[in-house]
Amino acid sequence: MNYVVSDLHGYPLERLKKALSVAGFSESDRLYVLGDCIDRGYDGLNIIRYIMTKPNITLIQGNHEAMLLENRTLFDGDRIPSASDLVGERRRAYSIWVSNGGYSTMDAMQQYTHAQIKYILEFLDKAPLYKEIEAGGKTYILTHSGLGNFREDKPLCDYTPHELLWTRPPLDTRYYEDGRIVIFGHSPTVMYGDEYRGRPIITDTWIDIDTGASKGLSPLLLRLEDMKKFYF
Repeated sequence: MNYVVSDLHGYPLERLKKALSVAGFSESDRLYVLGDCIDRGYDGLNIIRYIMTKPNITLIQGNHEAMLLENRTLFDGDRIPSASDLVGERRRAYSIWVSNGGYSTMDAMQQYTHAQIKYILEFLDKAPLYKEIEAGGKTYILTHSGLGNFREDKPLCDYTPHELLWTRPPLDTRYYEDGRIVIFGHSPTVMYGDEYRGRPIITDTWIDIDTGASKGLSPLLLRLEDMKKFYF
């Protein structure tokens, strides 16, 4: 079985583990985490470290992991510098990250050694920006935020990181007409209307599974073979 989840944003790791147990997730199954494990909440690095120990769990990079990587030099010294210590591009990257909830991850980083931080950053650096998989007789394209500047004939490898990490598809977006379905998070579904609060948006060409953990709502674990939903 194949499962997807996204945008946990520091949600308690134990709740994710419990949801996987309830779903019957086993070593023969696969879980795809569609980015944004970190920031806002305080368990994000624990989630990433858990993923790192599980060969059947794949992390697809989200924009929050990308922001951490863009700020990796903050962790080179014995203390994390403040914005007033930074200039130019480093200050810009820092300001964008902290304005998007990065402080919780910065605080959590300080409990790790330089070697552990390097190991985490190397893992995130290698995380793919997309995956194409088969499940239940259908083809799914997994990304963090959808496909920006979409064209049906555009190879996935031609999409830029920005198009895969920061896109917010309008509700009337249509992706592939050949049966492939794009699954993403990044945009909490309540942003599309209160009628979508806390539940996924499922269309015939895309599925948004960000049910709003960053807004205090329950995240969703979705099993692709039968579209069974596990909220936790």
